[in-house]
Amino acid sequence: MVVWIYAIPWYFQIFFLALVAYSIHYYIFAVRKPMTYISHGIFRSHLQADVPSLYRRYYPTPWCTGTHSMTLMRFFLKAKPYVEYRRELIRLADGGTAALDWPVEEPENYSDTVPICLLIPGVAGHSQESYLLNWITNLRAIGLRSVIFLNRGAGGTPLNTPMTYDGFHNKEDLRLAVCRIKERYPRAPIIAEGTSMGGITLVHYLATYGFEANIAAAMVQSTGWCIFESVKSLSKPSNMIFNLYLTHRYKEVIVENKEMFEEQGIDTEEVLKCRTVQEIHKKYVAPQHGYSTVEEYWDMLSPHRQLLHVKIPLLSLNAADDVFSPEKSIPVHLTERNPNVAFVVTAKGGHIGFMEGVNPKQAGYNDTLFYEFVKMIWKCLDSGELSLDGRWCNESDEPSSQRQYPVWPQQN
Repeated sequence: MVVWIYAIPWYFQIFFLALVAYSIHYYIFAVRKPMTYISHGIFRSHLQADVPSLYRRYYPTPWCTGTHSMTLMRFFLKAKPYVEYRRELIRLADGGTAALDWPVEEPENYSDTVPICLLIPGVAGHSQESYLLNWITNLRAIGLRSVIFLNRGAGGTPLNTPMTYDGFHNKEDLRLAVCRIKERYPRAPIIAEGTSMGGITLVHYLATYGFEANIAAAMVQSTGWCIFESVKSLSKPSNMIFNLYLTHRYKEVIVENKEMFEEQGIDTEEVLKCRTVQEIHKKYVAPQHGYSTVEEYWDMLSPHRQLLHVKIPLLSLNAADDVFSPEKSIPVHLTERNPNVAFVVTAKGGHIGFMEGVNPKQAGYNDTLFYEFVKMIWKCLDSGELSLDGRWCNESDEPSSQRQYPVWPQQN
């Protein structure tokens, strides 16, 4: 045996030992069950019964477990099925423009009482995001319609006023979009999902309008809960690549609409000199929305202060290593005071990453969790336990048994 080992070239021995060491490290520090926070109540009972991903181990892509690699590689590795959209523009109260992107291909045998999934990407998001393309394709396969809400200036939506997408004030834009959907499909419940800045907007909207929001249930992922902590994290040298990326996206909007901004008396040259998101917020975003200091704006933008006012079922997914939403800023303690809110925190996942398995093109942890949540809410709506406005109609902690729902289609 000893002779056989010595016969193996030394570089193969080193490779084998390194592989064993990494495998041990991976299974100890990366492969973990997510931490779930929620108070006792009917929402918790349904999650326990119908969302098994809350209680199984998450296996992040073993060669891509770091927060930076997980966040960046998602753009290049996730499957991107083809989806064609029909854009519906929405004229906003101040003259701005938002949009609803409706997939052209409809589900088969669709009923006007089946839920519609309203998907809200972040500040740099658009309708061709890989996770949105996969969700739309898979939702359609099980008979659900979906629609993407694009805020002013996002995803090719025209910017008619200097007011850009900020996450807080745009909740009124979301209100108009929801009303437009309900005008078209008044009998269809809406299940909303917000990602990153889209999650911030969604939480503010739900807290402001309560049961009048016309949303039956909601999920948010990779949402920054305390903007002060998010900015502090993005200011670290190791995270500056993300800071610079967001700054670049802000500047793109300025450059594309330079003439309009200058007509409104905005010094675009001064804004374009900004090197970080903090400077952009200080010199442009905060003043545009009437704040005297950027700190005042960040305080208003932070959605954690609104969680106690959320009245409908809300599930939040965050990764502990997300540089946009540091683990210590996730307000899991507030679930003790609001049984309508649940937090799921994975050890790994990065920002909107959550890739899983050796092949990252397959469904990630966020994909599976989102589907299970949608299926759970669909079941509750179908049974009458949950109303269209998000009220629980059955006060019992025991969920009723219902018919079987389709399984999540496998991704290639």
